[in-house]
Amino acid sequence: MNLLQLRAKFLDISGRVDLVNDDGTDNGADFYINEGRKYLDRLDEHQKSWASQFRFIEIGRYSASVKHCRAIKEVWIATTSERWQLEKKNIQDIISEYMTTSLSERDTGTPLYYSPTITRYNPNDIIAADFESFIGWIDIPSGGANEFNTILLNVPISERMVVEVKGLFYSPSLDLDTDENYWSSMHPLLLIMSAMRYIEITNRNTQGVNDWTNSIMEETRQIGMDLVEELIAGVNQMEG
Repeated sequence: MNLLQLRAKFLDISGRVDLVNDDGTDNGADFYINEGRKYLDRLDEHQKSWASQFRFIEIGRYSASVKHCRAIKEVWIATTSERWQLEKKNIQDIISEYMTTSLSERDTGTPLYYSPTITRYNPNDIIAADFESFIGWIDIPSGGANEFNTILLNVPISERMVVEVKGLFYSPSLDLDTDENYWSSMHPLLLIMSAMRYIEITNRNTQGVNDWTNSIMEETRQIGMDLVEELIAGVNQMEG
């Protein structure tokens, strides 16, 4: 189902005529649908929980940001001739071992290590220009970073490269009437159930929340079993 079809079915099942306009356009339903989407993404791991996001990194840069990533699991780097996986280090180790000089004094090279890093300022209205003379030491990306996770590389890169971040990602937001994602295409009723659970939350109906949660948990448990079946396929003995 696309969002338009999903919204119509949500209206049929919930009876919430106040959340969908007479012409089928959104009047609040999409908010609950998308919150329900994120709840399902977080609830359990399934075959579509993992995703890859690709970013170009230009010469001299030493960080990359990825959008809507719940948890970074692996980082790979590729040039036009080779590809390799980076080893994860603590942010303290990356800074103390590789960032003890300002950016202008660091040699470029081939990255071998990475670390997830801090992605926001506090307060968030900090003005980078106020710290211009210290900008070579700032390891936090500038701009709004609420939707982004960022990795630091151990060295500024010496040639243009592609970084591939593998991990747990939120499924795409449903914004346009024609939008679809994993939940709307494969499990539309479950997505509607999750949206209705949030309605019960905002209504402060504890029993309703519990009823929807129990039903959703049973459905997602069965979906998670498909992942388990895939992982154990071909495994016929224990290691060790």
